[in-house]
Amino acid sequence: MRIKIKVKHLVSFVLLPASLLILLFNFLPSSKAQMEESPAIQSNLARTELLQKLESTTGSKRMELIQTNIIDKEHGYDPYRYDVNIGPSMSQWNQDEPSISDLLPEDKIALLEEYILDGPANNTRIFAAKLLVYEYDALGRRDDGDQALYTAAKQLDSNSSVAKKLALLRAERALNRGDIITAEAILEQTTFPSENQEDLNAQKAWLTGRVLFTKGEALEALAEVDNGLASYKKFWQDIHTAGPSSSSAPEIGTSETEMQLEALKSAIQSAVDMGSTSTAVVSGTLTRSDGLPVSRAGIFLRAESEVHHSITEAEPYRVVTDDKGRFEFHGVIPGFYQFQLGLSYDQIDGWTWPVQYDDWIEVKPDDRLNESIVLQPLLELQSPINQETIIGQSVDFRWKAVKGAAYYRLSGGVSTVGSSFSSQIRDYITDNQVSIPVDELYYNSGFSYGSGGEGFESIDPLSFLVFMNPEARFSWNIEAFDADGRLITRSNGYRLNEDTVGNLPFFYLKERELTTADRLLLYKNPEQALEMYQQNVLDDPQDAHALHMLVKLLLAKSSITKDDSLEDRAIPSLQKLIQLHPYSNYAFTLTQYYFDHKDWKSYNEFHSLYNELNSIELNSYVRSINATALLHQGKLKEAREQFAIALEHDNSHRFIGSYLAAELYAGESLSSVLTLAERYPEHSFGLNGYRWPQMVKQLMTERTKQPSNFEQELKEKLGWYMNGQTDVLKKWIEGAKSSALKTFMKAVLEVS
Repeated sequence: MRIKIKVKHLVSFVLLPASLLILLFNFLPSSKAQMEESPAIQSNLARTELLQKLESTTGSKRMELIQTNIIDKEHGYDPYRYDVNIGPSMSQWNQDEPSISDLLPEDKIALLEEYILDGPANNTRIFAAKLLVYEYDALGRRDDGDQALYTAAKQLDSNSSVAKKLALLRAERALNRGDIITAEAILEQTTFPSENQEDLNAQKAWLTGRVLFTKGEALEALAEVDNGLASYKKFWQDIHTAGPSSSSAPEIGTSETEMQLEALKSAIQSAVDMGSTSTAVVSGTLTRSDGLPVSRAGIFLRAESEVHHSITEAEPYRVVTDDKGRFEFHGVIPGFYQFQLGLSYDQIDGWTWPVQYDDWIEVKPDDRLNESIVLQPLLELQSPINQETIIGQSVDFRWKAVKGAAYYRLSGGVSTVGSSFSSQIRDYITDNQVSIPVDELYYNSGFSYGSGGEGFESIDPLSFLVFMNPEARFSWNIEAFDADGRLITRSNGYRLNEDTVGNLPFFYLKERELTTADRLLLYKNPEQALEMYQQNVLDDPQDAHALHMLVKLLLAKSSITKDDSLEDRAIPSLQKLIQLHPYSNYAFTLTQYYFDHKDWKSYNEFHSLYNELNSIELNSYVRSINATALLHQGKLKEAREQFAIALEHDNSHRFIGSYLAAELYAGESLSSVLTLAERYPEHSFGLNGYRWPQMVKQLMTERTKQPSNFEQELKEKLGWYMNGQTDVLKKWIEGAKSSALKTFMKAVLEVS
């Protein structure tokens, strides 16, 4: 069994602050004269100058000034674009240098109001209206925002594309505030010719589908969206196949409009399958832990199928917080969601949102959920800091204690320009300090792929040596958790000014020197390094470093080349290594190997050793793997007990399929298994949390046709799975006709 770990995309979230910190320490103002040239003072001067220029200008020249200094500068026309986007599944920062106007919100409102009345009747008026609506929403004046859209359109020809785009914006806002009657009326009054208006027709289908679902007409909504999607795809397919004149058309499948329709179709279909055909309201507040509301922040409510890609303009549920930090979403289709925040650097500076990868919100029909999002101060580090050099046999980590923390998690790694690597060092630390032997740092790491080269040459040498590289600069961070395992705060985040920068989490570890083989690896010659490490082990079988690197390189090469014989070669060296350094991660690697080879005697031996070496309770992943091993050894009772414990502590519920199979094999009813599937929704990349409940429901339907035959066949196929007869089961799946049982068993077989 190969480890498949979900990785939260936080690399940029960590590296950006580090680079900014270096700049801050080099360039912070050091005199009164420098302070007088601060950005705030410069902005005030620029505002005064711009307002004076506008005051002396009239007509089209004035409109051009407004467009140039507000509309063109505000994030490329999209107001919902922020310096930083933070969410459970991914976080990122905007690498484009924002060109924000120097005007105050009240200045922008007055000038944008003027522009939507007197500006040109083209798409820029739409952009101006969007920016104006955003400013009103940020002040809690949603009615004024609605009126602004009406004002922007009232003097236009109702058949113009600009007027129709504004009408669709009005319908969307009405839908988002729960005014279905108004939204439906606007959509009924807005029609588009079939030619050259396909984007608008698709947008109308998207809105109409949402309206129909909100009215309880789920099947009609699904048909509307499906037809709109098919029409849109055909339109662009025809353009792409029309000939050379279509060269300017966008690539098929890349349109945000198509993404919108696909996402809505998926959400409606899932809700229909689960019998959830009415919408919900999700509201809440965004504040800091000191009670200060965070206004003018973006709140995105993102569906399970959408959380793994960047935020786009096609997000159905997005809103800006008002002056009290409030937000609200109406017409939310039932399903699983995650919040993502859009923040400025000023808003996140010195703060963090303690959210975890598997934090999900289940929205049920007719729910009225109220969610509080609270930013917490970043945790302060105390030692080692500020590029301290350590040469001893241990590294003493210390940090400021966090109120309410039951334990801490220590992670660390290395980074250079264009490359970074980090891993967990130790978990469940109950004090605000810990001494880590250097050997534990040296031998606690995996490997990753680099950005250049192919195959084995693509490995990142930094990720192999990590703390064993005395020439590298290391970083570390701490996460604090409460007694229920909820993240309270962390140390890594954005620290952007003199008050928040704190101690830098960097240090050097120079306890050892690089070997010749190490240098070959750093010079990106992994094959030569591998040969050298092998020779070092032959020369000195007790050379723990050479053994460690030999094992890592063999396992990495096996993973990259898919050559299992390399993994076989690594195992004897790993068994020698665990005698020299009995670390739990070595024992776990051996359990994985013997699990894959169904060598249960050896698996049990090293699993027991892992338990002895591991000072903390088994995590849910290791426990689930062991439950699966017990299952295949015929220890059904013990396996079910272990699955039950693991799933209770794993919000991803990635092994729920194996647990359901075990329960069914033990004689539990489909209805009781359905309850378990609903209690433990699986959240894996690209999969829907309702997938297992839907499959069990299909099994229940299939069973009604011929109950006895169904029960017999289910028992037989589950028996193949329990006894490890995967080849027999795969052959049956390949040849069997489509059925609920085939779908279920295929999914069980893919659990990992």
